Amino acid sequence: MSSDYTWLRGFIRIIKDPHQVGLEGNAEPLKSIVFAGILEAAASLFITWLHRQNPALIAENISMMKPWMKHGTQQQTSTLTSLPFDQALLSTLTTSFIGILAFGFIMWLIHWALTKESKKLYEIAGIASYGSGVYAIGMILTGLSAFAFNSLQWGAHAGILIAPASNPFLFAILARINLFSIISYVLASYAVIGYSKIESRYGVIASVIAIILILSWYGIFAIIGSHLTS
Repeated sequence: MSSDYTWLRGFIRIIKDPHQVGLEGNAEPLKSIVFAGILEAAASLFITWLHRQNPALIAENISMMKPWMKHGTQQQTSTLTSLPFDQALLSTLTTSFIGILAFGFIMWLIHWALTKESKKLYEIAGIASYGSGVYAIGMILTGLSAFAFNSLQWGAHAGILIAPASNPFLFAILARINLFSIISYVLASYAVIGYSKIESRYGVIASVIAIILILSWYGIFAIIGSHLTS
């Protein structure tokens, strides 16, 4: 990594003025993507470790896995709550990077639709990845809420009205629709609009489109998962 760390400032400055951050661009998009993936993975691993210290959350996780175990996915209880660190790290990093690139692709589509200008996916994803700081904060705060109240149900997410064990797949999907994740999508959308050299007022349109696409994706998985576990 070079001695120039200006690309890191976007993770903080996006909170204050996302459109301006986009206008300034990102000279090191790949570094931003890698940092964002590590940031999200670190937050996820910390919360996973914390929840393993709470017997109520361990029991709730086991209860949520019962529908899959019933359909032939027989696993030891210990496996559900004590995945080896190297496997957990690899899985978490993979999930984080896939999520960042998938969101980057949505932003790439929006950028192309508004400008008809072709940009490399990693350039757009590098700008959009600046929202990962807020996303990671949301992950930590939600995880701390669950730990404090002894249930995954508690947090600033759409799954708060559903008992996790009653419909585990639907809850898992809705729990990802977090207030902080929505804010991160909005900030990233405004940043990409700035990068596209479009007026900031179009950030609202980009945000709505991005959120609708993401919620639709979650909805498809919720329907499929509910069918498989019914």
